[in-house]
Amino acid sequence: MTTNRYKITRFKAFTIHIGISITIFLCLLVLLLGYWYKAPFFDLEDGPKAIQIIIFVDLVLGPLLTLIVFKPGKPGLKFDMSLIALFQLSALIYGIWMVQMARPVTVVLSYDALYIASYRTIKESDIPKADIDNIIGLEPTYLYINLPKDQPDFVATAMQAFKESRAFELLFEYSEPLSFSNKKQTSTIAIDIEKYTASNPEWSGKLREFISTNKLSPSSITFLPIRAKRGKYFLAVNHESGEIIDYLDVPFVENLGTEARITQ
Repeated sequence: MTTNRYKITRFKAFTIHIGISITIFLCLLVLLLGYWYKAPFFDLEDGPKAIQIIIFVDLVLGPLLTLIVFKPGKPGLKFDMSLIALFQLSALIYGIWMVQMARPVTVVLSYDALYIASYRTIKESDIPKADIDNIIGLEPTYLYINLPKDQPDFVATAMQAFKESRAFELLFEYSEPLSFSNKKQTSTIAIDIEKYTASNPEWSGKLREFISTNKLSPSSITFLPIRAKRGKYFLAVNHESGEIIDYLDVPFVENLGTEARITQ
């Protein structure tokens, strides 16, 4: 009587592989949701796309190849499985690298709005390495750009370059840590959100729902325009504690924003 040395079936091999992949995915999910794309940046910076990349290379690619290739007793099976593991690991490293390069690493308050700079933008800038190491962390950092009022030509050039995701170093020279509880900093771009949304019933409804959900009065929240991959919206912060509450899902329109800007 012959004993089958291969006790693992194709389905069992697939189940083991998918189990390992799910464990890896959950660890990466903690990294993405808890740090790299910490709320509200998951929505604003296209976090779902990052999740899709990780799901494909971790949960789909490797386990699917195992299901196709694995056959008990097949000659060279160990070699095939080693190649699959190597291929999946390489794809996963590349996928994480892509997500890493696109993730938001700093939020910059400058001139007319908050701007989000990605890992790639900072890494490819001419900012000194020591400063880059201070900017890039597990979570996004925050900077306030105190632009020189007596150099309008420089300001225009630097802002245009920054909007086009280049020459971040032109602004960084005038940067300092941003605190959302510092009204001197945030008042430069703060919007009277009730005035801004008054002309649009849908926006007014979203504002009422936002206030009700977060159980805060409009007077305790500072609404700041923020430009992200998904579009232009409003970051809501508690102006007393300086904590980010969430983002308001109302589009920011330049001319309306100028009219509703809070004047000191």
